[in-house]
Amino acid sequence: MKHRILAALVSAALCISLAGCADALDIPQPTLEELLDEVNAEHQSIQRDELDPTPYLRTSLSLEDQSKAREYMTETFSDYDPDLKLDHSQAVEDVNYLFEACYYAYGLYDYFGGHPAFDAAQEAILHDLEDQDTVTCQQLEQIIASHLGFIKDGHFSINQNHPAPFQIPFFFRQTAFLKTENSYQTVDGKTVESVENHADLDELFKRSISKQGQIVYYPVLLKEAMFDGQSEFEKHTCDEELTVHYTDGTTETLTAEPWKQYFEQLSKNKNTELRQTKEIPVFQFNNFNTEYRDEILDGAEQLKDEPVSMLDLRSNTGGDSTIGNQWLSTYGNTGRSFPSNNESFSTLNGKSSGVSLPDKWISHDNLLILLAGKVSGSAAEDLIENACNLENVLIVGENTFGSLLANAGYIELPNSKCGVTMSASSVFLHPNNEPSEEFQGFEPDLWVPADEAEELAAKLIQRLSKPENE
Repeated sequence: MKHRILAALVSAALCISLAGCADALDIPQPTLEELLDEVNAEHQSIQRDELDPTPYLRTSLSLEDQSKAREYMTETFSDYDPDLKLDHSQAVEDVNYLFEACYYAYGLYDYFGGHPAFDAAQEAILHDLEDQDTVTCQQLEQIIASHLGFIKDGHFSINQNHPAPFQIPFFFRQTAFLKTENSYQTVDGKTVESVENHADLDELFKRSISKQGQIVYYPVLLKEAMFDGQSEFEKHTCDEELTVHYTDGTTETLTAEPWKQYFEQLSKNKNTELRQTKEIPVFQFNNFNTEYRDEILDGAEQLKDEPVSMLDLRSNTGGDSTIGNQWLSTYGNTGRSFPSNNESFSTLNGKSSGVSLPDKWISHDNLLILLAGKVSGSAAEDLIENACNLENVLIVGENTFGSLLANAGYIELPNSKCGVTMSASSVFLHPNNEPSEEFQGFEPDLWVPADEAEELAAKLIQRLSKPENE
């Protein structure tokens, strides 16, 4: 009954003609109630059981040395000049300082191999510098990063140059598919028998939204890509085509669309924005910044009584995760805190931070659509993860950034002034059955390219909220 009430509210709020939209295909569609029942069940199945921080503990660091982390961590940075030349001794000093800092201040030092792994990387970097009389700061950054790929931590970076690859999505949308009881079929009835090199069809075909605003399935592949603060915003092409075999003996070759990272800056001098897309209120902020906490929380107040609304996190890089908790609490009227699917522990002693409330399902009438993209990182991912405890939430867009394991602390190398991001002493653990991984990020409920997520989500709600999907 609750979803029928929701559908009625949405229909009343969206008295908008679909005239001018592309003609919809004549294919079966779920009702809004059916879609929400399916997604709510998926979200509710994520259960935070007992979490064990033991593998992440700092076993090589003595109690006496634990306090030394503060000697390396900083909150201020000097100007960085990538073209500044360093002599050999200055470059070596920076490298030695980095690995000292990693030992004393990096919370996941032992988890990623401890002395054997880090000492080998340090030796390899120093070997690369042996014949270099001078190097630029940028060259030093690149040499260091090239030997740290064993650090599988989405936060860890040197001047935003991440040493390990992220997972980016490639969409194959030439042909729309429907999910059947045992397979997938095209809208004109051709049944998929197999896809070459992809035995698990359920892993390949993702629930999506067509250009016409209908629920369909498209193949989506995740591929590795290096992020250095620049290259992720360039166009990437997929190194693989898909060959689909149908039960009628025919085949089809599908080609992926190019991908580049979506980021939409807010207007100058604006920290937040409230706009309308097809009469749906959309609230956006790009960082969980404590300086404008009140503005961010005002957005939750403005959305919480709307029958349907969107929170745009596609360009949100993270920040103070407590603001995300407060945002959900305000939106969901849950009081001072919001249930969490993750829990943070100290890597020094294994104790829980005690910040996370126990996992709990929160009943809620209105529909909140979270727009996600590959920029959505850290605190933004924390909000998305915890929002899965709230009834009637749809996550639309791409898989998120993939910085789920730790948080961000900072050090600065003394000569090059390279800024290194790494967690001091915290690890964040997540349920085993949660659709998230480091570098891959949190998976959306409806996969669409990030730059189309807002428009397609609005079209979907328009269509599904029409009486009997007319």
